Amino acid sequence: MKTIAFFNNKGGVGKTSLVYHLAWMFADRGVPVLAADLDPQANLTAMFLNEERLEEIWPEDEEHQATIFGAVRRFCGGLGILPHRR
Repeated sequence: MKTIAFFNNKGGVGKTSLVYHLAWMFADRGVPVLAADLDPQANLTAMFLNEERLEEIWPEDEEHQATIFGAVRRFCGGLGILPHRR
């Protein structure tokens, strides 16, 4: 698996636009692509999904089971790793 990450502290430099266009280009050529939007503004997600789909996966109850945020939200609140199950 190849991984490409784009990061820059400065806003407005074109990261989201670049990722969006590269993801579409690779997908159009048959390359499997996962574009992960970790920016709280979720602009990349909004570029790929219509408003109705965004409302489906981003519920008001804050469970976010269908999002990357749902998988990492425990870390965002300082709760750490889930307890080990035996």
